[in-house]
Amino acid sequence: MINQTKESAQVFTTESIPDHFVRRAWMEKNGLTNVALAKRFELTPARVSCIIRSGECPQKYIDILRDEYEMPEEILPARSVEKPGPKPKED
Repeated sequence: MINQTKESAQVFTTESIPDHFVRRAWMEKNGLTNVALAKRFELTPARVSCIIRSGECPQKYIDILRDEYEMPEEILPARSVEKPGPKPKED
């Protein structure tokens, strides 16, 4: 018989699952891939993977996930700080 320490005897709960795993599971359940999102977001699949993993993205992608794909509010990525675009050239 093996004695269990407190660490190895921890009870599994859904709160212990990182958010990006929950987002990935939701995507898989709904047949949504990084490639499909990349086409819709006009990004690379690698960038979509970063968004899903980091849990942050610009508001326009959050709106698409919520409104078009019906991703639940509790697993949507947080809004990231958007970088300003290039300044217009002065003549």
